[in-house]
Amino acid sequence: MGLKDLFKDKKKEAFKEKAQEVAKGKLTPGRAEELARVAQEHGQDVADDKTMMRRSIYNKAAAAAKGRGKLTADEASELAKIQKFLALRDDQVEKTKWDLTRLRTVTDIRHGKLPRIDPTHPSVRGMQFLPGEVAHYQVPVGVEDRASASGKLGQQVKWGGAYSINSARAHSLPSGEGTKELGDGTLILTNKRLFLRANKTAAVEYSPQTNIFLYGDGIRLERTVGNTILRFKSKSDETAEILGELLAAVMR
Repeated sequence: MGLKDLFKDKKKEAFKEKAQEVAKGKLTPGRAEELARVAQEHGQDVADDKTMMRRSIYNKAAAAAKGRGKLTADEASELAKIQKFLALRDDQVEKTKWDLTRLRTVTDIRHGKLPRIDPTHPSVRGMQFLPGEVAHYQVPVGVEDRASASGKLGQQVKWGGAYSINSARAHSLPSGEGTKELGDGTLILTNKRLFLRANKTAAVEYSPQTNIFLYGDGIRLERTVGNTILRFKSKSDETAEILGELLAAVMR
């Protein structure tokens, strides 16, 4: 490597460090413009650079919102500007954008704007609704049966209680010995019950006596004898947050 290339790499590394420093913290208007200024100061054309570095800068900016557990409309707009400046296609930051979309849903729920499943959606087609019942969210799940929780109790969702941000992430579903896999299904959360469409349909209506336990990777329904485990197919951290906020909103 010649001195010219070495100098170029050092400038690029200096830009990366400065850009990540600018990107972190609460997203505020003008963040994309500030990144553009830093690139100009370091003589960098980000569109010509490797995707890995540009993605790391975008993810650093997104991490601020994910860490706070909410994403406002203004923050979402600023992230879109940052993505455009970094010349990143949607598919290059697909997982992050998917997480942010779910985080936006969490934020809306906290402000009283609950999502709704279109009645024509395949997940609810043919479902017999109760009077006044509204389907809010659906999640693909793996269905399992366990005799006990093996000490992994999860975060209990209490009737009339609030959901604490990120509280489910500290818990992982019990697995391994004692687990009987029963196939896949779809969990539908409505304003009146949890409805499972699988090999056999089942439903749990909300009441002060309902025992629902939330985990970062799924839900445990405690039965009179044994437990039904619903393991999320989605790997997004925000799935549990969405269900936690929704359950807190409708279980009252």
